[in-house]
Amino acid sequence: MNLEKPQAARKRTPRGQGKARLVEAASELFAELGVSGTSLQAIADRLGVTKAAVYHQFSSKEDIVVAVAQPVIERLRNMADVGESLPDGQRQLAVIEGLVDLALAERGTAAVIRRDPTMAQILDDHAPYRDQITRLDALLLGPAPTIERRVALAFAGGGIMAVGALPGIEGPAAAVRAELIAAFTRALGSI
Repeated sequence: MNLEKPQAARKRTPRGQGKARLVEAASELFAELGVSGTSLQAIADRLGVTKAAVYHQFSSKEDIVVAVAQPVIERLRNMADVGESLPDGQRQLAVIEGLVDLALAERGTAAVIRRDPTMAQILDDHAPYRDQITRLDALLLGPAPTIERRVALAFAGGGIMAVGALPGIEGPAAAVRAELIAAFTRALGSI
């Protein structure tokens, strides 16, 4: 006679949603604890699954970091594609507007990318991310940029990511967006 309690049937997540749920949980934990403070076990615990289930979806934490950043990488790629298709006089403003929109739309991920050194290192080593940053830098700085322009871009880009991630930035969305675009433009000098 079997006295073991029968196990409840495990709820199956529809195909493809398990990975999306895992990325969402990882993103939340990265924002709360940082990348280095988030273990694969913590991600599994957040989802109520085993660590093996996490490994079934991703082979490493670095792969999860890239998956969390993937929407940002795609937006950067699209931004660079659009910028490169525009005449010279319109490129810089289009990229500035795109970066501001990205920082506002992806506040949580933008904050993690900006503040988390582990995430920054993983993305700096990820060629698709690095390539998009290089393309956008060229659109913003033009050929043979001076050290002053490079510093201004680092200041403006980092500032927009940080400000976009601050919860205290209140007011009408259009006004906040306009102020961020104006600040970024001022930092880089006239367009």
